[in-house]
Amino acid sequence: MSDNIVIRARKAMPQGIARKLWVKSGGRCQYDGCNIPLWKDSLMQKDLNKSYISHIVAAKEDGPRGDALLSQKLETDFDNLLLLCDECHRRIDKQEVEKHTRKSLTEMKIKQERNIEFLTSLTPDKKSHIVSFTSKIGSFEPTITFDNCIQAILPDYHPVSDNIIQLGTSNLVIKDHKESYWEVHSNQLEEMVTQNIKPLIVQEKTPHFSVFALAPQPLLIKLGTLLSELSISEIYQFHREPKQTWKWQNEEEVIEINLIEPTEILSKAALVISLSDNVSDDRIYKTLGDDVSIWKITVDNPDRNVLKTKHALINFKNQIRNAFSKIKLQQATAEVIHVFPAMPNSCAVETGRVWMQKADLPLIIYDQNTVNNGFSKAIEIKNN
Repeated sequence: MSDNIVIRARKAMPQGIARKLWVKSGGRCQYDGCNIPLWKDSLMQKDLNKSYISHIVAAKEDGPRGDALLSQKLETDFDNLLLLCDECHRRIDKQEVEKHTRKSLTEMKIKQERNIEFLTSLTPDKKSHIVSFTSKIGSFEPTITFDNCIQAILPDYHPVSDNIIQLGTSNLVIKDHKESYWEVHSNQLEEMVTQNIKPLIVQEKTPHFSVFALAPQPLLIKLGTLLSELSISEIYQFHREPKQTWKWQNEEEVIEINLIEPTEILSKAALVISLSDNVSDDRIYKTLGDDVSIWKITVDNPDRNVLKTKHALINFKNQIRNAFSKIKLQQATAEVIHVFPAMPNSCAVETGRVWMQKADLPLIIYDQNTVNNGFSKAIEIKNN
């Protein structure tokens, strides 16, 4: 006589539990690092349900992470369920079962649901338009991804949409040794700001912008003047060490940024910003002649990784604002400020933002010439 084998029927998933799982997960795969939307096909651009309701403790005791007592008890328990895509579902239940413990999957679920809860509870004043500006730096072609930006702005802000407002001039084929290079790129940047930024200021009155920029410094300063301090903007810095990221570092490192005033006031005014590299006075005299007063904003040890915290950027803004005011006050015969930049990208943008068109002297921005280790005139910021 054969033994009776009892096969337990799977419980139907209650609609309320499935709905709660979709809402709490934001309709995205809950596997850490995946996050793909499960309500649409990105290739075919159509709506469909690509989700799998997966169990942390398997619905059957002989399944992945199954248990003689808990499998039946927790089969439709919300805290035991994950919403996953097909690939991640197979990963935890078939391909890498031993790697995915009850503890690790539970932590993954809690983390993802907390993130969704945080994002959906943010108030309108925390919404920000992501703006990127890239232009070729020598032979280097910078790229800024949406994921890079998101990692940097959270948790302080969240994006208005999943599109970046791109102001890049990388598609222009003109080379930087051509005489018209700076004029063409400057005009293109102005047009991009007119088309993409100014309409938002008109429509939303006080929109917030999160700005990510990698380009030659004269263009970064130009971008700053176009944004100006009249717009509400957060300027981010690209950090190379200890790892590449746009997120401000949490270190409480205090960097003293100093404004060194000239010992003698002459007819011309030069402002040297020497933060990421040393700029010697003889290079300024070679460019402008001897009849020039050199103002310098610098640190004890200039280095390209010098700026790590938002607080340091605020200190820099105060010093550059101070420099513009003092030069106009003390150099009555100066018609322009000749600017020689060697600084982090965020400082370059802020240099343009703090410049006040009606109050400050016009700027002539110089670019380092790698051929003869000198400077050449790049962009003029006029006061009109």
